Amino acid sequence: MNLRTRILVFGGVLGAFLGVGAAYLYLRSTPIEIDGEGNEQLPEVQPMDAIKVSLGVLSAVRGIVGLSQRGS
Repeated sequence: MNLRTRILVFGGVLGAFLGVGAAYLYLRSTPIEIDGEGNEQLPEVQPMDAIKVSLGVLSAVRGIVGLSQRGS
């Protein structure tokens, strides 16, 4: 396995763990609602909150990309 493949696999596994961790923390902090039929539902995510999270993720990705450019 070459270096590029190892880095992609490591990044994929790390991303999966981070995603599961984020989902777990979200579920712990959000009250689950029960509708009239007895189904569980999460409250709606506000658009402003979704924008904040998206910008945070983009900033993190930009920082990671910037790591490779600093050493040049």
